[in-house]
Amino acid sequence: MVSLHLLLLLSHHAHPDPYLKASGVAVNDSCLSEYQALKLRKRYKYIIYNINKENTEIVVEKTSTAGDYDVFLNDLPDAECRWAVYDFEFEKEGGKRNKICFYSW
Repeated sequence: MVSLHLLLLLSHHAHPDPYLKASGVAVNDSCLSEYQALKLRKRYKYIIYNINKENTEIVVEKTSTAGDYDVFLNDLPDAECRWAVYDFEFEKEGGKRNKICFYSW
């Protein structure tokens, strides 16, 4: 459930909700600022999030401008959990479109 709440937090610019507070897992401020950099300024192609070593906070683990989807997939660990957002670009009706996709890995 934390992944759903992280998505809601990032996409709606909300303050941490009671669920996150009750779970003991906070969201670092850099998660929102880097997400804004991806969404509004197109600074990154993707962001990977992780929980810190103390299991108390979701933090930005990596940002990247690499446009290759395989590079993104290779940055996700084989046997560990992560969350990520990827700015997916595609063609539809004669024009380029973008959708930000949320991953719970």
